[in-house]
Amino acid sequence: MDFEELYNESLNVKKNEKTVTGTVIQVSSKGEIFVDFQYKADGIIPKYEYSDDENKNPKDEFKPGDTITADVLKWNDGYGNVLLSYKKYKRREDKKQEEALRIKRIEEREKQKQERIKNIEEFWNSIEVGKTYTGNISKITDYGIFVDLGPVKGLAHISELVWNKNEKLDEKFEINSEIEVKVKSFNKEEGKISLEYPMKGENPWLSLIDKYKTNDIVTCKVVKYAPFGAFLEIEEGLEALVHNSEITSLRRVVKPEDELKLGQIVNAKIINIDKEKYKIGVSIKELEGTSAEYGYEEYISTK
Repeated sequence: MDFEELYNESLNVKKNEKTVTGTVIQVSSKGEIFVDFQYKADGIIPKYEYSDDENKNPKDEFKPGDTITADVLKWNDGYGNVLLSYKKYKRREDKKQEEALRIKRIEEREKQKQERIKNIEEFWNSIEVGKTYTGNISKITDYGIFVDLGPVKGLAHISELVWNKNEKLDEKFEINSEIEVKVKSFNKEEGKISLEYPMKGENPWLSLIDKYKTNDIVTCKVVKYAPFGAFLEIEEGLEALVHNSEITSLRRVVKPEDELKLGQIVNAKIINIDKEKYKIGVSIKELEGTSAEYGYEEYISTK
């Protein structure tokens, strides 16, 4: 096979190609790019086949000597050039890159998912009651705070955080702040962890109750009701329970709200102190007739 046959064969091979790569010869004032891609005719990329963005100027991206790849539209545009399209090639390449990026993101998410599963399993395998963790507060509610322990979150109930349940947790703790907690209990199957707060400190109730003893007479304020009685505030942070049976001797009490009103001031006698359970029992009945100055005797007699 002589040189001419080889040359013609190479031209036929070229004609089977849908995409060609060559060297920029010139970028005209009209925005046309002329390309040498080792064919008997030069390639031409008209301005309208350069970009979907009509404002883009080929001269800003290409200069003579640069390498460029484009799709073949016609092997003869009627003027002796091969008609090429850079924008069609770019669309296809952009789609390939988008698809590659999409697949990469899926693979990354799957990798992160598997990593998280591994971390969670390792966490549950190492957790034990009494173990201390340093985490970050992720959520504050009326009933407690959620602490991010890494791959798993735990809940510290309000009773584990403060002694006064009327205290506002969002005034004591802040979202994203660091906190040291201890595992109180956990259930791997349910994915639940109960936490303790070591910095809660000693119950101030103990120092308050040292001021009182059984048979002491105290002046109290009715602060809330329960089905079995009412809670009376002896002083801030110290409440006592008066059972329904200890409210009055005038009649059988079924509902404490029928006999006592919130905010009512009454005299009461301490009849029981349980330091282990932090409970104080009082009786209004034993001091019946001593709360006239507060308007209680008149109030209850009219019931």
